[in-house]
Amino acid sequence: MQFCIGQLWSMHDKENEDRIRDNLKLGEENFKIIGQKRRMEEELRFFKLDFAKMVAHKEETISQLGSARLAISDLKEEIEKKKLTRHSSTNLHQILGAKAEKERDQLVLERDRMKEEKKKLEHIISDMMKQNHGYKDKMKKLNEICDEF
Repeated sequence: MQFCIGQLWSMHDKENEDRIRDNLKLGEENFKIIGQKRRMEEELRFFKLDFAKMVAHKEETISQLGSARLAISDLKEEIEKKKLTRHSSTNLHQILGAKAEKERDQLVLERDRMKEEKKKLEHIISDMMKQNHGYKDKMKKLNEICDEF
């Protein structure tokens, strides 16, 4: 009977040791998963900050483009006024004609430069939109991974 009790006791000890080992393994895995989750949350936070900075920069660029458009329209009005005053006198007409041609040439150059900048900005904005969609997909994946934990 003592032998049987000893056997039962050793089986009980072995079972406890196995449970402790299993609990230890589970605790280690849980610790690793929590560490990974924290790293992912940190990366997500930095991603959000970088994205906000990029959006702010693009909004500033768009506002500058709007200011440039206003300046161009003001210059066009000024040119129209100069064209009207040019007809008032022949001498004045010749002087203003030369000035207007110079300004027009400058405006054409400026307009062409603005068009190029506009195209660049449109490309940048389209790239941003593509990146935004990519980031949204990454965010969804990260949320799905976080939800799994």
